[in-house]
Amino acid sequence: MARVLIVDDSRLARAMLKGMLTGLGHQVVGEAEDVKPAIEAFKVLNPDMVTLDLVMPGGSGMEVLKVIMAAKPTTAVVVITASGQDEIKKELMAIGARAVLAKPFTAEDLKTVTGVAASLP
Repeated sequence: MARVLIVDDSRLARAMLKGMLTGLGHQVVGEAEDVKPAIEAFKVLNPDMVTLDLVMPGGSGMEVLKVIMAAKPTTAVVVITASGQDEIKKELMAIGARAVLAKPFTAEDLKTVTGVAASLP
């Protein structure tokens, strides 16, 4: 399974994601709560997969996605957002996100998108 970095400004969301991902057999190698710490953690940890919140107080997950794709485009990035706008989803996918997961979601939803994201080239 994948080595995962969780990026979300909510401590509760990070804890929930960690529990779900660990339950799915993934190894959570790190967590970050904002844009700069997320980019630093990505560079240091070199994860296979990143779950990425789109809206954070210090900036946008879109910024983090662009850095990840420039540095290591094979990284499976699953963007998690409460925003259901199709245009934003299209833009995220065009930049390199493997999947966009709308909040709220279930463990089964997460399992589906992480499985798909990890299996894509």
